[in-house]
Amino acid sequence: MTITRRILAAGVAAAIAMPIAQAADDGKWSLAAGFDYSTGSYGQSQDTTITYIPVTGKYETGPWTFGLTLPWIEVEGPGDVVRGIGRLGRTTTSTGTRTESGMGDLIAAATYNLLTSADRSALDVTTKYKFGTADRNKGLGTGEDDVYVQLDAYRSIERFTPFATIGYKFLGSPPGAPLNNVLFAIVGSSYKLDDIRSAGLMWYVEQKASDNGAPVSELTAFYTQKLAPQWKGQLFGVIGFADGSPDFGIGAMVTRSF
Repeated sequence: MTITRRILAAGVAAAIAMPIAQAADDGKWSLAAGFDYSTGSYGQSQDTTITYIPVTGKYETGPWTFGLTLPWIEVEGPGDVVRGIGRLGRTTTSTGTRTESGMGDLIAAATYNLLTSADRSALDVTTKYKFGTADRNKGLGTGEDDVYVQLDAYRSIERFTPFATIGYKFLGSPPGAPLNNVLFAIVGSSYKLDDIRSAGLMWYVEQKASDNGAPVSELTAFYTQKLAPQWKGQLFGVIGFADGSPDFGIGAMVTRSF
């Protein structure tokens, strides 16, 4: 998600794509696995391609949802680009590309449902902690811990579920690349095609994380379908409109509830 940015986006989309009135039963577990492929120049002369494969476990009880995400990541490019941050802005003399892979950053999240009203509106608050477990020397992450706080609001209006998110990231700075704390926002809507299928669009914007970096602006289209009583699938595609975003990306996620 995010969570890094893309998984944050996919997570919000998956959460609102199902009917808002379906509250989680106490003690409900789920396990999700997916992939995310993206490529872009991020303001450099050569593209950076990132493959991200997360596994996420969630536990829902009452108004609380707890999640833990552990990803595998591969980065191919000239360096200085970190997923969820964009270009760090460090000086690099590299003129070629390299490919590095390994475990990504471990992400823990907790969401509390502040409000669910009779008119099918809801308000959630989420806190996420990103442990800097990805190898900084390989360029797989910053190697620093980050904290995210966000507020999500959504409401079902017949077949539509418009939603909005406002949040703030407290970013740890790696050596030689001071990072700024950043504000981010999401706005979009899902549309219920029938009892098992939903689709929608969402726009994500974020301030630039480094003085030499760039802001984020990207549009995500998503499609979610119930595959079986306990299975759900999602496809999504991304187009970027700023140097802080990839030029395009695609991904998929499958979730199993228990």
